[in-house]
Order: sequence, then C-alpha cells, then structure tokens
Amino acid sequence: MGLPYSALDWAMLLSLRDLGARDEAALLEKIWAEERAFLVPDLEKSRRAFLLDVAYWSLYLREKPCIDREFPMIQRDAADCGASLREESFLSDFSDLDLYFKEARFRLRFFSDCGYVRIKLRTLLKQYGYRRRSAKLLEHLEQCMAFYHLQPYLRGGIPCQLSAISVDEMVVFRLKGQAFEG
Repeated sequence: MGLPYSALDWAMLLSLRDLGARDEAALLEKIWAEERAFLVPDLEKSRRAFLLDVAYWSLYLREKPCIDREFPMIQRDAADCGASLREESFLSDFSDLDLYFKEARFRLRFFSDCGYVRIKLRTLLKQYGYRRRSAKLLEHLEQCMAFYHLQPYLRGGIPCQLSAISVDEMVVFRLKGQAFEG
C-alpha cells in the first residue's frame, strides 16, 4: 500500500462500516466526487474502474475466510499442475501503518461527528508492530500526515510533532484547517 488510496484500501475501509448497498453506493459516489485526488493514478481517471475495483476487493474481503480455509487444497491443486503459490499473498491481513491514516481521513471526512480521531502514540505503534520511533518511521508518519492533511494535537488543542512527544501521550488527529474545539 502506498499513500494514495487503492481500491483495496476503500474496500477495507468500507468493510469496517456496516452499510447497506444503497448507503455504500452513495458513499462511493461521494468519495469519487470529493476524494478523487487521493486515489492511485489508475483509479482517478475512470469512475467505472474505481467502482468495479472496489466491488472486486469488497467481494474478496467478504470471501477471504473461506479462501484461507481452502488455501491448502488450492496449493495442492496448483502443485498438481506444476505451479506454486506464495502463501503470504493469500493469507496476509494487509496490516500497514498507512491504513491507520487512510482510515482516520475516511472517518473524519465521512463519519465523524466530533471532527477528530485520537489514539495513544504507543498504541498506534504497537498495532502495527513497532516498539520505538526510528527516524525513518517518524519520517514516514510525517509523510502520511502531510499527504492525508492530518494535523496532530495533544489534549487541549496544542499542536505537536510526533517526534517530540512521549509515546504515552494521547494524540488527537484533525483535518488541517479545521479549528480545534474543546
């Protein structure tokens, strides 16, 4: 996963919501209209390709538990035909640090009543398998926040840099340009 949203990203984000077909279709139309600049280049050119790719990945994610259960049989069948499959391609859970920021922007743009998302920095790092902040990791976090137009704050609306705060601090993310209230 890179910084722009892929069809898989949107399918994953939509799967986190319990939306009916009409609500999901309306949301995808809104995403197409308002978030197109954040799509991977091959999706931003064609509404049809965007909708079909998201539908494909949504179906895949719904069927993924069944595919995972059947994977050993699929491997045997492939071996019988002289082919092989990489297990991690089928069984990975697609965890990626970028996904947190993609999901944060998605929630703030389309589902947030309060206008912010918050998480302890330690929890964020732990969720994605990190124990400490390296310079490279901090650079990546800054790149994600800049791309998705997210501004980090401490409680009380104090702007902050993730490199300068304790990992036990609660970080509040808001869309840039959004006034801090509360």
